[in-house]
Amino acid sequence: MSNGNNEDQNKIRRKKVSSSNNPTKTTTNSTQNDSSSRSKSRKSNNKKDKFRFFRLTGVFILALLVVGAAAGTGLVFSSLRNVEPVTKALLDEKTYQTTKIYYADGSLLSNAPSTNKKEPVSLDDMSDHLKNAIVAIEDERFYEHSGVDIKGLFRSAVKTLLGKTQGGSTIPMQVSKMLLTSSEQTLPRKVKDIYYAYEMSKTLSKDEILEAYLNNFFVGRGLIGAQAGAHGYFSKDASELSLAESALLAGSTKNPSAYSAYIPDKLNGSETKEDLENRLLFYTNTTDDNWDDPTDVDFNIIDKLYYDWKLIDTDTHTQLKKGTLIVRKAVNNSKAKQRQEVVLAKMLELGYITQEEHDKAVAEEIKICLPKTEDTVVTSVQDLIESEVISALMNQGHTWDEADNLFRNGGLNIYTTIDSSMQDILEGEYENTNNFPGTKYINGIPQPQSAMVILDYKTGQIKALVGGRNIKGRKTLNRATTAQQPGSTIKPLSVYTPAIDTLEITQADSLSDARGGYKFSQNNKWNPATTTAGSGYMTLRKALAYSSNTIAIKTAEMLGDSYEECVDIMLDYLKNFGITTLKDSKTGDINEGDRRFPALTLGGMTYGVSPLEMASAYGTLANSGVYIEPTIFTTITTYDGQLLVKATPDEHKVVSEDVAYVITDMLKSVITEGIGGSAAIGGGIEVAGKTGTTNGKLDAWFVGYTPYYVASTYIGDDAGTKDPNTGETIARRGVDGSSGTAARLWSAVMKKVHSGLTKASFTVPSNIYFSNINLIDGGTSSGGARAAFINGTSPRRVSSYQTQTNTQDEDVEEEPDNTDDTASDPPDNEGGTTTPPSDTNTDTGANNGTGTGNGTTDNGTNNGAGNGTTGGTDAGTNNGTGNGATDNGGTEPIPPAQ
Repeated sequence: MSNGNNEDQNKIRRKKVSSSNNPTKTTTNSTQNDSSSRSKSRKSNNKKDKFRFFRLTGVFILALLVVGAAAGTGLVFSSLRNVEPVTKALLDEKTYQTTKIYYADGSLLSNAPSTNKKEPVSLDDMSDHLKNAIVAIEDERFYEHSGVDIKGLFRSAVKTLLGKTQGGSTIPMQVSKMLLTSSEQTLPRKVKDIYYAYEMSKTLSKDEILEAYLNNFFVGRGLIGAQAGAHGYFSKDASELSLAESALLAGSTKNPSAYSAYIPDKLNGSETKEDLENRLLFYTNTTDDNWDDPTDVDFNIIDKLYYDWKLIDTDTHTQLKKGTLIVRKAVNNSKAKQRQEVVLAKMLELGYITQEEHDKAVAEEIKICLPKTEDTVVTSVQDLIESEVISALMNQGHTWDEADNLFRNGGLNIYTTIDSSMQDILEGEYENTNNFPGTKYINGIPQPQSAMVILDYKTGQIKALVGGRNIKGRKTLNRATTAQQPGSTIKPLSVYTPAIDTLEITQADSLSDARGGYKFSQNNKWNPATTTAGSGYMTLRKALAYSSNTIAIKTAEMLGDSYEECVDIMLDYLKNFGITTLKDSKTGDINEGDRRFPALTLGGMTYGVSPLEMASAYGTLANSGVYIEPTIFTTITTYDGQLLVKATPDEHKVVSEDVAYVITDMLKSVITEGIGGSAAIGGGIEVAGKTGTTNGKLDAWFVGYTPYYVASTYIGDDAGTKDPNTGETIARRGVDGSSGTAARLWSAVMKKVHSGLTKASFTVPSNIYFSNINLIDGGTSSGGARAAFINGTSPRRVSSYQTQTNTQDEDVEEEPDNTDDTASDPPDNEGGTTTPPSDTNTDTGANNGTGTGNGTTDNGTNNGAGNGTTGGTDAGTNNGTGNGATDNGGTEPIPPAQ
């Protein structure tokens, strides 16, 4: 269009100037002129177009520069809003910071443990080789620039554009990142580092800056600074580092995790004492870590480490044999050696060392020598706090090394959930040997061992925790978080909660406690012994109160139409209750994993359940059916109060508040009507809970809750301990007093915890009503037990029996729950009878008539209709309606329709 307009204008001009008398000539000249004009016009326009392109490009670039400058200026100003003056005092303050751990009330619980903690020293106490190695590999123009190396930054930018990675940070910039900013890969952080590097170079000398760097740089394996690195890898001071060792430490700065001086390796059984001395590493072994489980080779060499070479202590040996710890050896890291040679080559290039020194250092053998642990004794609470905090920091993207460094050396403030007074109460009771009858010291460790956890179930917060008796050091076995065989404490979670949740089964339903007669052939083949009289009927309420094994199994069979469906339902409920240690094998083999009735109804599990998880599971019932993941800290902040982590525990509904209350009502009967009377705490405060034992009384439990707190108590000898003289494994003993001992310990602690609290009962939901039931046939009765029901459900009959509620004053032993410590074999058929409360004599004769046996044990045959209330064990055949506790006489009732 532009060219067209020009042509029109030329035509008009030509018409105005045409005045010649020679039209032909004029026309010819006009044509020539027109052609020439058009040619010139095109050239002129082409030039104009080219200039226009350059002008537009220039304007665009200028606009970009202006916008970029404005954005850059804004970025700089926003990045530098909160900067602080850089002084040596400030760097020293941050270098010597200590992480602090606080109780829930804000008082100091402890400082972070000392293991791997940096140990700042003056520059004069560091090897000159280390100083030169760091400068050579990290910042070769350190003594020339003013905090920022412009050449280095430009080179880094160019290589980044070419797709290569090259760091441009100087030593002052790295000191800024270590102490003043963070490790975030963001532009504002880079801007701050540049600013602080310039300011640092104005106010500090080169030696002061280098000292700050060398006291804070990360050398891997949780080691911070020159002195900690020298101690942690070579058991020597930083001033004693050789050239080869110095270059190895300096090389780790590129990637501390990849270039640490050693890596852990499995033992192969061919090692000598000299191969392993000062090179042993120990790690906690859990179900969800990345370590291989111990092998026969590991177990064989463990005894050699302890008995022959004396390289480990008794507690470590016990844990290794139990499999809760694993052992590895420290071997030289080949990648670290390669990186060391790069550092040495750079030092040679810059003239820090001669060719002869270089060659000698390259050839020098690096000898790893781990230091002896000098940790002071701490509680299992502190160990758990450390583990949970490091895990939370890793969830934010930190590597383990970075998270460990932050925990120990980051000057963090960790606010825990631990109640100082409750913790003191718990630790005080665990120091009282009277709470643990039959105590025997084996290899210096008291047995039986024990663990207890107290939770505020409304928040999931751990208020107090003890992971063992007579703890001797850090990282010892924490039995509060270690899975143990749960025995009958599993029943309310896996059997009775899903049963009540059907809204078709109630606690008034009555089943026979006799052996056999199971719905599924697998259970008839298994056919475990009963823990009650085994000759009559009783309600689910009484079956739970007296921990009937047979009725628990028969109730579980009512959950589905097939064995597999029932197993799936029980597993699903346990997982929702927060049990993470289930072995859910779907091979179809009933003897493998936990997909089997022996594991899910009587607690003979592959791994078991930890006291912590058991407490949170029962806390779900106390918390109206809502599970809240247990937590041990609320927040983690930086030294200056900036929030790093806030605990956000998982929370989900497992059952309705109505179902949860009915189970609570049934668990109250364990204390008021059953075998858990020793757990009562008085003061008008209700208690609901469950006892649990395993075969031979090897494990004893009581898990219970009040309207305030839930607590889980476990007692049992450690497995795998050996006689120090013979090396033979010492058999585990049964717990003196069985679950009654656990219940009494629970009560002793909880009485003090609840001292001063007002009397309280569990809140009854609006959809719950109560009815008195006979504990034998479950029919409504003018007497009997007052039981809770959900609206829409009810007892199935009116009772024809005049039954009294069997109230107990004190707890007694609960016989084995027929569980087994092994996963592959179903629990054996060893059984027994539940012993009701007694301070009475034993009647070994037969009761063939009517009359009242006051507090006797009927070990004979009861063929009559007597009203004998027994206070002992009914170990014989009871053809009446007595069930090992109250023999109410009469004929055996007709079982209610199910």
